[in-house]
Amino acid sequence: MQKVLSERIKRIPQLNKSSTSNLGQKTESTTPSLSAGVASRPATSASSGPIANMPIFPTAAANPPASGTSVAGVTTATNYEAVRRAQELAARMGFRHDPQFAPIINMFPGQTVTPDGTIPQKPTKAPVLRLDAQGREIDEHGNVVNVTKPSNLSTLKVNINKQKKDAFEILKPVLEVDPESNPHFDERMGIDKTKLLRPKRMNFMFVEEGKWSRDAESIKLKSKFGEAQAKEQKAKQAQLAKAKAAPDINPNLIEITERVVIKEKLKDQIPEIEWWDLALLHSGNYGDIADGPIGEDKLKMEKITFYVEHPRPIEPPAEPAPPPPQPLKLTKQEQKKLRTQRRIAKEKERQEMIRQGVIEPPKPKVKMSNLMKVLGAEATQDPTRLEKEVRNAAAEREQAHIDRNIARKLTPAELREKKERKLFDDPNTLDTLVSLYRINDLSHPKARFRVDVNAQENRLTGCSVICDGISIVVVEGGSKSIKRYGKLMLRRINWSDFSKEKEEDEDSDDDKPANKCVLVWQGSIAKPSFNRFSVHDCITEAAARKVFVDAGVPHYWDQAVNYVDDEAS
Repeated sequence: MQKVLSERIKRIPQLNKSSTSNLGQKTESTTPSLSAGVASRPATSASSGPIANMPIFPTAAANPPASGTSVAGVTTATNYEAVRRAQELAARMGFRHDPQFAPIINMFPGQTVTPDGTIPQKPTKAPVLRLDAQGREIDEHGNVVNVTKPSNLSTLKVNINKQKKDAFEILKPVLEVDPESNPHFDERMGIDKTKLLRPKRMNFMFVEEGKWSRDAESIKLKSKFGEAQAKEQKAKQAQLAKAKAAPDINPNLIEITERVVIKEKLKDQIPEIEWWDLALLHSGNYGDIADGPIGEDKLKMEKITFYVEHPRPIEPPAEPAPPPPQPLKLTKQEQKKLRTQRRIAKEKERQEMIRQGVIEPPKPKVKMSNLMKVLGAEATQDPTRLEKEVRNAAAEREQAHIDRNIARKLTPAELREKKERKLFDDPNTLDTLVSLYRINDLSHPKARFRVDVNAQENRLTGCSVICDGISIVVVEGGSKSIKRYGKLMLRRINWSDFSKEKEEDEDSDDDKPANKCVLVWQGSIAKPSFNRFSVHDCITEAAARKVFVDAGVPHYWDQAVNYVDDEAS
């Protein structure tokens, strides 16, 4: 076998020379062929080893192509098989490959050589996915392929939050006592010390009162003045608040009053028997049932029924609900407009019900003036009868109108109640007004009568103290009565007339000031100090002041005596 191969190798240069000579005559103007390039270096190929003289192109050398390129014969299927067999034979005999024939040997059937002598690249095959029984990727030899996990490049909010959560450091709970400090603690028991004790609970963090309002105020200042000016405004407000909180008066001048002691409500003593057991026991105490079982002879079995007794519900203590919003105050013109709209809507609704047959239509309103228009030909048939019917219908309508007015008319008691509501306030109101008047001279009987009678008619309480040189009138009552009485004292009564009448009877005194009435003070109190209105004639000022002291209001007298009229000054 080796001899045959050696002989064939010796013939290769001669075959190459003959093939190159035949090809050179036809392709002188074209690019030099690959076989000519191979035959131009017989010495180099031969020196590289015995594989250089191997008859790789037996068929192509013996039968060169008549036309076309020099490698056209190589690309046929027969030549390809011959090249492959020669390559396998050389590999079994231990010959190495010559890089000169690598492009030709590695060619596939149907491949062609480009004019510059290069061969197009072999198209890449689609990768084949191989998996084992466990679903892991393996190569052609059965080895597991380690595929790197692709990094998550998604920027979704969920993934970002998950990364933040993973990166967040979770602190271990702080234990009150370390179990390892216990000398009797055994680690071999497998007890997790992080689960042995409960962690310390977090304390409640209450928001300070007024924090959110201060934050809202600072944001408002920033948006209005800017950040720099907002700080200045905030500092000014803090200084003003501090100045208002500081006391401006001397604490030594404050009048010391009695300390109000708030008595704590004593707790109820524990009863000998509860109220829910009292109705069930014959003896009325727990002595009979303290020892041993409870027999039927000790209980009132007739009180035990299948009914469930519910205790009386008690409303929880809470602040009263805020008052409802006040209705919008309308002008007279708006009230008339709304009244007209309501009447039109009511009339339309009544007409619609008549049209649907829900209510009967009203009878025609026949009068003597429109008798012929309404009845027409019927009026001429029996005019006497129709006239009588029309007059009777008119009388019925008039009587119905009178009856409706009588039904709407109030009874005498309702009239009195309505008049009282108009003249006086609601007696259940807790607010009581007080008016304090000062008069120079109230000695005239006519003036005294008017002051006394008007106070009683207006249901006012108080007193009228008449003294030499000064008279004081105090009235207590509702707002309506106080308003009417104030008009009487300050406008209706002409006090100067009473002084003139008195001067005519007595000797005139030019130095005496004019008689007049002034309102010293008006305000509200929690409860009235007088039970009725009374008139007191006092000789001295001490006796006059004692009237107010007995009522518990001596400051009324002091205020009226020390009052200085602005107009007089």
